[in-house]
Amino acid sequence: MPSPQDANPRREADGRRIFTENDLGRYFGAVDPRVLARDRRRRHRRHAIALVLVALVVVATAVTALQVLRGEWTIPGWEAAPPAEPILCPAGDVAFSKESTVTVYNGTTIGGLAGDVANALEERDFIIGGVGNQGFTTSNMVAVVISGAAGRETSLAVQRSIEGSVYLPDDREDDTVHIIMGTKYSGLVPEDEVSTEPGPLDCQRLQTEAPAAARG
Repeated sequence: MPSPQDANPRREADGRRIFTENDLGRYFGAVDPRVLARDRRRRHRRHAIALVLVALVVVATAVTALQVLRGEWTIPGWEAAPPAEPILCPAGDVAFSKESTVTVYNGTTIGGLAGDVANALEERDFIIGGVGNQGFTTSNMVAVVISGAAGRETSLAVQRSIEGSVYLPDDREDDTVHIIMGTKYSGLVPEDEVSTEPGPLDCQRLQTEAPAAARG
């Protein structure tokens, strides 16, 4: 049987070699069919091994995910975050004060609402830090008053001035107070009707802190 070396292409004077159709046919026809069959078998084996490995990876991933979802396995760094501590309404009475800075936000589409409220509060000696827009879960409310423990006293003064507003505590460490205005706001309580006596903050539906936990 001829081999590729039997091909004797014509050589040009400048050294180039030109293979004719017969030369190419002789060259490629010299490949042993048994070699081709062996190569095909090797390719098939490689493909089969690759498919088995992919299937094993898929099965292993599915089993791992199922065990993690059931809580039977724990992967470091994949632990579920601990549930957030509930927001509690401060227990007990707080003093009435206007010493903290108040920022007013418009939670509605009513133009100029935050500015009007800020001006009205400033006329009553509240310290206004600015105005802006702030979305909230619903605008169908009077107002939400937000502060940390250090701002509770001014929050009480704001609540007394905006009847129907709801206090929402957060974990800020400074004494700033934020007010988010809603569509049900209709004006401040007349100044001579605002009580300056200590009293509780109105969180409405929030659970109240244990008395020992109340601060500020």
